[in-house]
Amino acid sequence: MVATSSIFDVIEQLSASLPLDPGKVGEILHAPLAVDPEADEAVLTVYSPAPGTKPNRYEDVELRIPDPLFGSGGGLLKVALKGDEGVDSKAIFKRYGLQFQKDVPSPRHPPGLPAYYNYQQPWGSLSLGVTHDKAAKLVSFVMKPKAP
Repeated sequence: MVATSSIFDVIEQLSASLPLDPGKVGEILHAPLAVDPEADEAVLTVYSPAPGTKPNRYEDVELRIPDPLFGSGGGLLKVALKGDEGVDSKAIFKRYGLQFQKDVPSPRHPPGLPAYYNYQQPWGSLSLGVTHDKAAKLVSFVMKPKAP
């Protein structure tokens, strides 16, 4: 259960540090972020782990911040875990409750895509990606805060 509380604690730390900021996000995730020149756009600044970042518990991190001149919103943070850390749907429901909307990938999508439990939070929306099987293990999370 230690891992269960720790990934949930990371999500809580991120939500407490809003608005999304690359420095704060990198510090909380122990994964320094840098602008991703391949994904960066005029209307959106995209950050990913800085080159040379030490291996950590995340397979991938992507932070999208809208340019204030062209976009609005609080940005988007996508985090994929390297492992499920023992977190399953029971632990998710215990922490966040049963008031969620479930998105299941259609058969047209590639196999292995997670299903998502989407929760509305006071700060915005939290989507928890789980394996699309009976185990429903946590594999990713997406935070989309409201505009500041």
